[in-house]
Amino acid sequence: MKHLWCWRCQDEMPMLDDDEFARALSTIQDGASKPLQLLDEYNRLTGFRETNPNAVWHHRISLYGPPCGSCGKPLRTPVATFCAACGAPRVRPDQPVA
Repeated sequence: MKHLWCWRCQDEMPMLDDDEFARALSTIQDGASKPLQLLDEYNRLTGFRETNPNAVWHHRISLYGPPCGSCGKPLRTPVATFCAACGAPRVRPDQPVA
C-alpha cells in the first residue's frame, strides 16, 4: 500500500499494489454483499474507510505512471507523455512505474 494522488478523487489516497489488489478481489463472492466484501478488504488493507466500492477499482498503483519530475504527482497512466497537473513533459518515456 502506498499513498498517491488520485485523479478521480482529487486527493492523496491509499493505493493497492497488484498483490493487495488481487487479495481484495479474491474476497468477492457472488451475491448481494459483493461490494461490501470488497470495501471491507480494502479497509483492512489500507486502514482507510472507503464507502464507494467503485473507488477501489482505480486505487491500484499499477494504473498510474511514475511521479512527474516537476510537480511530483503521478502521471495519469504508465504511458503518459506529459503531466496532466502541470503540463510538464515526461523526461524519460521509458521511466518505470513508481
